[in-house]
Amino acid sequence: MSKKTYKVEVDIPSCCGYGLCAAICPQIYKLDSNGIVFLESDIVPDDLIEEAIEGAESCPAQVITVTAIEA
Repeated sequence: MSKKTYKVEVDIPSCCGYGLCAAICPQIYKLDSNGIVFLESDIVPDDLIEEAIEGAESCPAQVITVTAIEA
Protein backbone atom coordinates (compact mmCIF):
# COMPACT_ATOMS: atom_id res chain seq x y z
CA MET A 1 0.00 0.00 0.00
CA SER A 2 1.43 3.36 -0.96
CA LYS A 3 1.71 6.22 1.48
CA LYS A 4 0.11 9.55 0.70
CA THR A 5 2.35 12.55 0.29
CA TYR A 6 0.99 16.06 0.15
CA LYS A 7 2.06 18.71 -2.31
CA VAL A 8 1.42 22.45 -2.23
CA GLU A 9 0.77 24.51 -5.35
CA VAL A 10 0.56 28.29 -5.42
CA ASP A 11 -0.63 30.56 -8.20
CA ILE A 12 2.05 33.12 -7.29
CA PRO A 13 1.05 35.79 -9.86
CA SER A 14 -2.42 35.86 -8.26
CA CYS A 15 -1.13 36.19 -4.68
CA CYS A 16 -2.43 39.41 -3.09
CA GLY A 17 0.04 39.35 -0.19
CA TYR A 18 -2.38 38.96 2.71
CA GLY A 19 0.14 36.72 4.52
CA LEU A 20 -2.42 34.65 6.40
CA CYS A 21 -0.91 31.42 5.07
CA ALA A 22 2.51 32.33 6.48
CA ALA A 23 0.99 33.40 9.80
CA ILE A 24 -0.67 29.99 10.15
CA CYS A 25 2.08 27.77 8.72
CA PRO A 26 5.39 29.64 8.43
CA GLN A 27 7.29 26.38 7.99
CA ILE A 28 5.70 25.92 4.54
CA TYR A 29 4.60 29.37 3.40
CA LYS A 30 7.29 32.04 3.21
CA LEU A 31 6.85 35.66 2.22
CA ASP A 32 9.25 37.59 0.02
CA SER A 33 10.18 41.24 0.58
CA ASN A 34 6.95 42.29 -1.16
CA GLY A 35 4.78 40.04 1.02
CA ILE A 36 4.17 37.54 -1.79
CA VAL A 37 4.15 33.87 -0.87
CA PHE A 38 6.84 31.47 -2.01
CA LEU A 39 7.71 27.87 -1.19
CA GLU A 40 11.12 26.47 -0.29
CA SER A 41 9.65 23.03 -0.98
CA ASP A 42 6.33 22.00 -2.44
CA ILE A 43 6.24 18.76 -0.43
CA VAL A 44 4.51 18.94 2.96
CA PRO A 45 6.10 16.96 5.83
CA ASP A 46 3.64 14.62 7.56
CA ASP A 47 3.70 16.64 10.79
CA LEU A 48 2.66 19.85 9.00
CA ILE A 49 -0.23 18.59 6.85
CA GLU A 50 -3.01 20.05 9.02
CA GLU A 51 -1.31 23.46 9.30
CA ALA A 52 -0.53 23.53 5.57
CA ILE A 53 -4.16 22.82 4.69
CA GLU A 54 -5.39 25.42 7.20
CA GLY A 55 -2.97 27.97 5.73
CA ALA A 56 -4.18 27.23 2.21
CA GLU A 57 -7.83 27.49 3.25
CA SER A 58 -7.17 30.84 4.96
CA CYS A 59 -6.03 32.48 1.71
CA PRO A 60 -8.57 35.18 0.77
CA ALA A 61 -7.40 35.04 -2.86
CA GLN A 62 -7.70 31.23 -2.90
CA VAL A 63 -4.41 30.77 -4.76
CA ILE A 64 -3.05 27.86 -2.65
CA THR A 65 -3.98 24.21 -3.03
CA VAL A 66 -2.76 21.22 -1.04
CA THR A 67 -3.26 17.90 -2.80
CA ALA A 68 -2.48 14.31 -1.95
CA ILE A 69 -0.20 12.51 -4.36
CA GLU A 70 0.74 8.86 -4.37
CA ALA A 71 4.33 8.31 -3.31
